[in-house]
Amino acid sequence: MFEINAFAKVNLSLDIIGKYPDGYHEIRSVFHSIELFDLLRLELVKEKRLVIDSNAEIKDNIIHKVWDYMSLNFDIKSGLYLYLGKNIPLKGGLGGGSSDAAAFLYAINLIFSLGLSREELVAISMNFGSDIAYFFYGGMCLVEGRGERVFKLDDYLNEEIILVIPNKGISTSFAYDLFDKNPQVSNYTKQFFDAKKKDIIRPGNVFEDLVLSSDVELKKIKEILNEECEWNLMSGSGSVFFAKTNKPKQIEKKLSEMGRIVNSRIKPFELRLIEF
Repeated sequence: MFEINAFAKVNLSLDIIGKYPDGYHEIRSVFHSIELFDLLRLELVKEKRLVIDSNAEIKDNIIHKVWDYMSLNFDIKSGLYLYLGKNIPLKGGLGGGSSDAAAFLYAINLIFSLGLSREELVAISMNFGSDIAYFFYGGMCLVEGRGERVFKLDDYLNEEIILVIPNKGISTSFAYDLFDKNPQVSNYTKQFFDAKKKDIIRPGNVFEDLVLSSDVELKKIKEILNEECEWNLMSGSGSVFFAKTNKPKQIEKKLSEMGRIVNSRIKPFELRLIEF
């Protein structure tokens, strides 16, 4: 039996700097792993097929597509039973589905002794989504293009944070539609690095104002965080916020029925398969 944790990420910065002819957007963003994981527990089975069990609904999960591709194109003669323990909220901007795909690819490579390099795994992952690539690196990275250009940074953060998880999620397509209807010019990535040189954390996200202007409840959550936090930001296309604060109980009380709080930490994590 094998286990691997698929870590979540937050976007410390996110800018949209262009659009490709095929409709995909060109981004520039600083990703950082956080202390929140989905658990993948894998066991070899004789029949060449994938059986998935989970604590959450996984209809059309990307993991099925990864398995179909790998079992067709590589020397895999047996199958896998996978238990997927979901902790990363869906439609939260934390990269849960992409991280699961990266962890599963990483595990397949080792379990079946395929001998693929990280660069080869990244190339394969592009068949399933351009934002999977980061999760083969972890820590703090500059991510550009469609999400496929990942530059590992020597620096990293180690900060206690809270995650504020609203009751509603935001789909990535919805957030990009908002941007296309009202394009924004931003330079949050430069802002982040300039502040970092002074040991200041100043995150920024081009989606945040757009999404908040479309949702009264999320806007209210943001107002609460502005009152009670040293800094806070919506991650990715939303809807989860991450924040630095010493007032989690006050925030939880003010949130009432709008969401919940999870304690976490921004810190480096890397993929690691454990056999037992």
